[in-house]
Amino acid sequence: MPTQSEHKSLLGKFSNLPSPPAILIELIDSCNSPDVSFKQLAETIEKDAGVSSQVITAANSPFYRQWKEISDIQRLLVVLGIRSVRTIAINSAVQQFFNQLSKQAGRALDKIWLQSLICAQATKALAELTAYHTPDEAYLAGLLHRLGQLALLQAFPDDYKTLLDQGLSGDALVNAEIEKFDYSSPQIGSHMIESWDLQSFLADAVLFQQEPAENILDCSHLVKLVNLASKLSDDPEKLENETLERADTLFGLNQAIVEELIGQAKETAAKAAQSLGIALPSEKSKDQSQQHQEALAERVKQAALFGGGLEPMPETPDMVTTLQQIQRDLDLLFGIHQICYLLLDQDGKTLCPVSPIAHQNALLEEIRITTESERSLAATAFNQLRAHYTLDEENLSKLSVVDHQLTRFLKQEGLLYLPLSSPHAKLGLIAIGMGQGQWAELSGQRKLLTLFAGEAAEMVQRQRSMLSHQQQMIEDERASFHLEARKIVHEANNPLGIINNYLHILGMKLGEDHEATEELEIIKEEISRVGKIILRIRDIPDEFEQQVKSIDVNQLIEDLNRLFQSSLFPVHNIVAELDLDSNLPNLATQRGHLKQILTNLIKNAVEAMPEGGKLGIATRGNAYINGKEHIEIQITDDGPGIDKEIMDQLFTPVTTTKGSSHSGLGLTIVKNLVDELSGFINCTSNSGMGTRFQLYLPRAGS
Repeated sequence: MPTQSEHKSLLGKFSNLPSPPAILIELIDSCNSPDVSFKQLAETIEKDAGVSSQVITAANSPFYRQWKEISDIQRLLVVLGIRSVRTIAINSAVQQFFNQLSKQAGRALDKIWLQSLICAQATKALAELTAYHTPDEAYLAGLLHRLGQLALLQAFPDDYKTLLDQGLSGDALVNAEIEKFDYSSPQIGSHMIESWDLQSFLADAVLFQQEPAENILDCSHLVKLVNLASKLSDDPEKLENETLERADTLFGLNQAIVEELIGQAKETAAKAAQSLGIALPSEKSKDQSQQHQEALAERVKQAALFGGGLEPMPETPDMVTTLQQIQRDLDLLFGIHQICYLLLDQDGKTLCPVSPIAHQNALLEEIRITTESERSLAATAFNQLRAHYTLDEENLSKLSVVDHQLTRFLKQEGLLYLPLSSPHAKLGLIAIGMGQGQWAELSGQRKLLTLFAGEAAEMVQRQRSMLSHQQQMIEDERASFHLEARKIVHEANNPLGIINNYLHILGMKLGEDHEATEELEIIKEEISRVGKIILRIRDIPDEFEQQVKSIDVNQLIEDLNRLFQSSLFPVHNIVAELDLDSNLPNLATQRGHLKQILTNLIKNAVEAMPEGGKLGIATRGNAYINGKEHIEIQITDDGPGIDKEIMDQLFTPVTTTKGSSHSGLGLTIVKNLVDELSGFINCTSNSGMGTRFQLYLPRAGS
């Protein structure tokens, strides 16, 4: 029995298993038909072990890993979609056309296909007769029971054909396989199915198909079904006593029932085989098979002329979908599973790793690869626009730590860097994890890989253009919205200020004891709430406000003062006094940050004077901190001041003097924003004598 590592290396050899040409022709034509149904596709695929195995493999890739039941091929096709099925069919057709295995293997291949069909029909009939819960799964198990033989014939066409030509079957064939290849076809078929990680005993059914009946009496129903059906399909023309005894031991079936069952299975399989161009044992002519080979060659030619499975991506501005679809196509076309992308950053000098599996990107964000010097093989591949494999002798000395790190990330022994380049731009690389065995297997497809990468680059470039266009439209709409919002705020501020003034006058005329005083206070509170809502609209972040530019600090303070004079100040009986230095220079800073700092400090000061009071805002242009020039902004109030205990932790979260309705994060936010602007903030306060905040911002760059 091969070890796990030996099996892993062998799996790379057992890909693109041969299928009857008629199956591939029917699939390609069906996928190109606008009226195709998943039921029709399933009926076609269920006639062949090779295509069925590829469909199950694709459906159990990382994108569809949750679909671990295979009782219904039609369900898996719905998950994959017609585009993926078409890609599988075209890939199989191209591979089969170029390796011409069906011509070399001759009747050996026909015999495997026919026996697989007979076994599938027999297993399903047995399942229905013995009340197995999923006859469709039983059919598929029978169809795949010789999967290992197809794999061996694909990997070693001459040696295995010679072995099959000896007419061996059952235990004799298994022993000969082990002697020749160190492993048997049931072992290989079972291991291939195990790699799909299914919730099924299908792998066991294939592995134990040659076991004596007495050894599997306590096994699952599916194992016993395939065990008997495989014996029935070995030589359906002649039932040995041992086979009849097996049927009695496993299911208590008599000879008449077994003969009827295998007769019907043989008849149904023969009809299917003839439609697929599979030669029956009694036939000598291969005219129909030759016609199918020629028709398959025509489909391959059409695929080459019109792009085959490399269809344009859906017109969607979703880059994640594009990258995931490229990975799916690499998986379907070349059996490549482990990849990440190294995409060129906006600076045009750095390759940034991106995984098509979203949750892996947090780790990759820490890696940045410069292209300005070829100190990594990734940079060399990008600059030379040529594929490089890390385990090639010429590249071993060029590997850097980051090359090894990406290899370890993809959990492979080697890494292929495939350039992503279009006629319009160099976009980056596809980093493909693969071992030397798989790289050797792909040696004849390197030109196709390069062609694929070019098509993939065009997709990525098209998506980037679409994203850029969409982003510009969003920015234009946002700018238009902000302009309209600011116009509305400006228009709303004036009537709010007038209403507040008249409410104040009306309250004075009515007097404090009037019965309407309470209603007036409610109106004032609601106007205050409207003012705060308008303030939030006014504070909608503008993309330009987030940029560093020259700011007139005095003008910003005057704008905020006008805004609060029509909303916050009158409601709380606040008198604001401005003392602004006319020689204050403009600052090269972020307007949005500074506006948020001043707003928080002013609102804090207002809330510190619940009975009303005086608020002062002053600026001066020449303040020196650590020997460097700064401007100073002072905000003072004549409220009750801040207790010493609170002063000690003033800028830490949840320190508040405003009651349980406040989060206490206002000054923490202020401190963080001041730090981002490379400034300083200081607070002095005495109980009963008010509070003063001093904000210092560097003048450099003014």
